[in-house]
Amino acid sequence: MIETMATTPGSEAPRAAGEPAGAGATTRVVPPRARRWLLLLIVLLSTGAIVSAMRRTSATFDEIVFLATGARGYHLGRFDAVPDHPPVLQYLYGLPVYLAHPTFPAEFGSALHPGYRYAYAQRLLWESGNDAERLVFLARLVASAFALALVLGAWGVTRRLAGDDAALLAAGLVAFLPDVLAHGGVAYGDVPFAAAYLLAVAVFDAAVRRPSPARGALAGAVAALAVGIKYSALALAPLAVLLVAAEAATRPKDRAWRRGIGLALGAGLLALYLALVAIYRGDVALAQLREGLRLTRLHVEYGHGVPSYLLGHTSERGWWYFFPVAFLFKTPAALHALMLLAVLGGVRAARAAAPGVAARLRVALGSPLRAVWIALLVFLAFLLRSHLDIGFRYALPALPLLCILVAVGITRLWATSSRLVRGVVAALLVAYAASSLSFYPHFLAYTSEYAPGRDRGDEVLVDSSLDWGQGLLELRDFMRRERIDRVYLSYFGSALPAGYGIDYVPLPSFFVLPPARAPRPGDREPAWVVVSATTLHGLYLVGDPFARLRSRRPDRVLAHSLFVYRLRDD
Repeated sequence: MIETMATTPGSEAPRAAGEPAGAGATTRVVPPRARRWLLLLIVLLSTGAIVSAMRRTSATFDEIVFLATGARGYHLGRFDAVPDHPPVLQYLYGLPVYLAHPTFPAEFGSALHPGYRYAYAQRLLWESGNDAERLVFLARLVASAFALALVLGAWGVTRRLAGDDAALLAAGLVAFLPDVLAHGGVAYGDVPFAAAYLLAVAVFDAAVRRPSPARGALAGAVAALAVGIKYSALALAPLAVLLVAAEAATRPKDRAWRRGIGLALGAGLLALYLALVAIYRGDVALAQLREGLRLTRLHVEYGHGVPSYLLGHTSERGWWYFFPVAFLFKTPAALHALMLLAVLGGVRAARAAAPGVAARLRVALGSPLRAVWIALLVFLAFLLRSHLDIGFRYALPALPLLCILVAVGITRLWATSSRLVRGVVAALLVAYAASSLSFYPHFLAYTSEYAPGRDRGDEVLVDSSLDWGQGLLELRDFMRRERIDRVYLSYFGSALPAGYGIDYVPLPSFFVLPPARAPRPGDREPAWVVVSATTLHGLYLVGDPFARLRSRRPDRVLAHSLFVYRLRDD
């Protein structure tokens, strides 16, 4: 899948040195008139699923921070409550909340205290008389726009590199990734960074192939945007070095290109600095950026300071294979089958395009797809070296790149395959989308066909891979439907359950849950206990308070992540 693709008329992607004209050409799969309608259908289905699902899920663990501190920043004129994260998402998620004119809580304590951000968000959303569900929804609309941009970005990048049919397939694969459907409806940084990383890959590649000061400046500005969204954008530095080295290998005596790349590099660094100064509101020393990078390094090196969880086991340092295993359980089995078929299609095309290992390596180094697979490998290297084994969402930027490569390989396979193989491919594509959409509206709790059951995902993964606090609305509906007045509750999340109309007696939770209300005469002990998947397995808690419950079959499982046990019959 890493060799060059024939391009459509008008495409700017160059053919690799030594590649025969027409190598890798594909047959037309979708009639031109149908492409725009299929793309529109993909966008409508994916975006519609994201937007409608986010109205049916409660605020997740970390998203309340950006929207609340962002709105606070506009209100006070300073964005100082989240020093370990870049400010762009505070600007974007906080703006619609601020424009809704909420009642802001009074300032308290130190904004630099780690717990301040959550306490402030809780006060803003649930203790100041505001409509919390409306404010969260407004911020989530921004997140859904990033999800749409990611789908269209995958389509645009693939179209330039490999033609219309591959672009349409790439858009469909990205649009129905379970983590895109899930985190596209969460006001946090994972989908926005995936979109920024993909954009940077395309812009970097263009600047390296045809260097100029203008293209270099654009690359620097896009890199600054990515850094302003998430500090994981540091992966762009080795990506740029490797792209320049790969291009230099195909132009060993091109002095004009070397002069051009020098000018582009200078313009890019200048644009990067100026854009970062603008993002950090005129901080010419970039002190906030440097402090954020220091805190991020510590986070990546030492993790969250709590045991990681995988396949029913915990580890203080995590596992190098956490993300490969999580990939199997957080993406549909149909995608894995498509990956194998894509490899077959890529191998066939490579053999046809360039006989001999040396020739194929030369083709690979100049391939239009070069930036995609180098970016994928670089990000995976960063990911596997980290100790962030608490959520598959950290791998999200790699998934669109993988989808592009799969789409190209499948398109090539289609061009040389029988009707039977094409039928298998079509069936796998339908199964892929159906598997992801079947978890509506609780896409965050998606587990693939390899998991022991749809409501047993906790045996494989917990934390933000499964249980991020999103199930309070379903718990509220369950209590109303069953006429349950009050429950015992252990909750893994930062939202205040009472703010969703849930009456409960608090049990050990990640945050200490305040009582839902003062005791009343005649109150009885609740007949039901509800425990989040993460706390059920004892993570983040002293001891293992719910060990006995794990051996008992729950009476209900809500949102695939809240385990409900009946204590007695009333």
